[in-house]
Amino acid sequence: MPLPPDCMTGTFHSHGSVALTITVAGLLFAIYALTRAFQFLREESHARRTQTTPPDRHTAKAWLLGLWVLLPPTWLLCEHIFLYRAFGKPACFDFFTHAQHIVITGWLATLAVLTFLYFGKEILGKD
Repeated sequence: MPLPPDCMTGTFHSHGSVALTITVAGLLFAIYALTRAFQFLREESHARRTQTTPPDRHTAKAWLLGLWVLLPPTWLLCEHIFLYRAFGKPACFDFFTHAQHIVITGWLATLAVLTFLYFGKEILGKD
């Protein structure tokens, strides 16, 4: 199904900048959470090499993962229910929902990676 010409400029009549801003913030948060995961791994590796106790980052990991679990689906729900119903272009609804399914897949993949990076040792019983 080809993209209707009306959807070429986005799926919202107005307030599209709000959606774009929040989406970019979400991407930046994902990058930050992944960067922190690798920093935590480096700290643990350094502590093993130097035979010291690694810093306790369990609380930070739990907060970051908790935010990642709650915020993206909450945004997608608000975007779907409030923004699209109020400002969405009816001809673009199928493309909007398809894009949301793609985002949900990426969110779930990132959730799995973050969970493994943050708590993989505990899950596998190696801690």
